[in-house]
Amino acid sequence: MKTPARIRTFWDSVRPRTRRGAFLAVFAILVGATALTAVFLVGAVMAWNPYLDYTVNRDTNAKQWAGLELSFTSSSVCAECHQTEHTRLVSATHQGIGCQSCHGPLLAHAEAGAKADSSTVDVKVPTNEVCLRCHTSAVGRPDAFRQIIPSEHYVSSCLECHDPHTGIANRPPVVLHPLEDLPPCLTCHGPEGFKARNQRHPEGSKDDNKCLECHAAGRGPAESQAPQAVTP
Repeated sequence: MKTPARIRTFWDSVRPRTRRGAFLAVFAILVGATALTAVFLVGAVMAWNPYLDYTVNRDTNAKQWAGLELSFTSSSVCAECHQTEHTRLVSATHQGIGCQSCHGPLLAHAEAGAKADSSTVDVKVPTNEVCLRCHTSAVGRPDAFRQIIPSEHYVSSCLECHDPHTGIANRPPVVLHPLEDLPPCLTCHGPEGFKARNQRHPEGSKDDNKCLECHAAGRGPAESQAPQAVTP
């Protein structure tokens, strides 16, 4: 296949005539390619370097984030001392949720070692707000995800019924016996009663209405109502 005359003419006009010219031409090509590569490399570094004041997203100050003091640790560190809680956590519905999602940053707690207690390190107890952050009914959450409408759920705090490490709670049984002419609930269901309440119950309330907030018929989600109680 013959080379077109126009290309041959162009090549004859630019090709080196001496060895020195050929060397200089090759050298110029290499220098140009190197310079172009350097330009692209510097541009890429400036665009994506996380330690510049601003990245591609100018609302992100990566230097500020990089300068924050570490305050979290690995959940595996928690398991070294809290094996019982860790075992319950990884075998139930809260599997995959890190300890610090509910208890707050725990690096100082872990570093305190044997001296880690409430007097030296503040370990947060999960509040209703923490629980409802995930379990408030919301459009778009999977049907299998446990959700509640707080105003229609039991009125006690979440941890009075739920084990926070498993998320499991037995529904409060409805009172099925008459209440009229009977002493306060705690007479029979107190710590010394013949059918004592479990340890998660509020302490010391002798107000039967407080008990009936959870144990009367009509509490909790409508689809899981217990049988109607015998009313006084």
